[in-house]
Amino acid sequence: MKAKDLTLGGILIALTLVILYSSSILPISTLTILTLASCLIPICIIRSSVKTGFLVYIGSTTLGFFIIPINIIVYYGLFFGVYGIIKYYIERLRKLSLEIILKLIIFNIIFIISFTVATLFLGNVVINIPLWLLWLLAQPTFIVFDYALTLIIGYYLNRFHKVM
Repeated sequence: MKAKDLTLGGILIALTLVILYSSSILPISTLTILTLASCLIPICIIRSSVKTGFLVYIGSTTLGFFIIPINIIVYYGLFFGVYGIIKYYIERLRKLSLEIILKLIIFNIIFIISFTVATLFLGNVVINIPLWLLWLLAQPTFIVFDYALTLIIGYYLNRFHKVM
């Protein structure tokens, strides 16, 4: 691994942890903070490689368990952190309908795993609506999240990547 990749990885891990930690001190939506943190993995993949992006994910998740509130780091570790890597591989197919189907399948698998792990780590998770309704509402929310992540990546590519 090159020194440039190690430096980039260290900076992105630190930035990820700062963004995730800010959710505990700023009155901002947790989903917004998690979305911002999830943008750093695709940026790492663009600037370096998938290997470096994966190491940033592993490093930020591991260090996050020591300094980030457990509910935030569990969600980041189970979905928001790894989704940038999954998105990269799915979008290499270049077939929009297949990409959407695969993303929804992966999301639903991770949704079930996340709910199970969250109940184990966070105790009895209290949801004010039925689980089937939460699942139903999560589908369009995921599509909006994926689209927002695509827009942020596109903005980065157009405004910053070509300059650097």
